[in-house]
Amino acid sequence: MEEATKAIILVVDDEEGVRNALRRLLEADDYSVLLAENGEDALKVLQDTPVHIIISDQNMPGLSGIDLLKLVRVRHPRIVRILLTADEHPEVPVRSINESEVYRFIRKPWNNADVRTIVSLAFEIARLEQEKRHLVMTMRSKDAPSDDPADIESELLRLAEDEIGKD
Repeated sequence: MEEATKAIILVVDDEEGVRNALRRLLEADDYSVLLAENGEDALKVLQDTPVHIIISDQNMPGLSGIDLLKLVRVRHPRIVRILLTADEHPEVPVRSINESEVYRFIRKPWNNADVRTIVSLAFEIARLEQEKRHLVMTMRSKDAPSDDPADIESELLRLAEDEIGKD
């Protein structure tokens, strides 16, 4: 992901007004925004389109937001996951973190400045993870220098690869 790369965000919500409000907010900050009405449609989009961030509502027909984000975590682990909900039940944030490993949890109605900040930070995480993967691939293509008798660079490379394997 180069510096000039435009973040692609998938917004998933069964309410058209919510989808459009988030689209307008995020496109104003020069993000590319894709929309899906439900979890099944979102999974179809993800099959064909690389996405950096997904923002999903919790309460939707079919797949819940937590269930969708669990699938995204397994199938597309590099996508940064954000859950959006009006649900007041205290179990929802805990489940979203424990089961879907969401990056952030946003309550409806949201504060536009907060959403902008969260998305900006989420994109930075996605960019840094991409950069880390690129650096590891670059290091894989090089041999450890001969003046490294303790093989420190190889050990650092192994640690970085282990970290990427957690994605």
